[in-house]
Amino acid sequence: MSEPAILHWERVMHKNVRSKDRVDVGTIISDDAETITILKGASREYKLPKSYVEGFDGAEVWLSIPYNELQNFKIQ
Repeated sequence: MSEPAILHWERVMHKNVRSKDRVDVGTIISDDAETITILKGASREYKLPKSYVEGFDGAEVWLSIPYNELQNFKIQ
């Protein structure tokens, strides 16, 4: 079994998030055991499984999906 992309989720709170195609998708505002919540501006919010997180470079969190797929996780 492979090691998760991020071991200490508290280190990525309030960090910028980018999609696989390098689009700025917002900032992580919360997490729970299985998901993260990303906020972009005051109106766009996404909740997606942590398994879609590909990595963290110390400044930004990178997702393994492109921006258009992220729209499937938009909170109404």
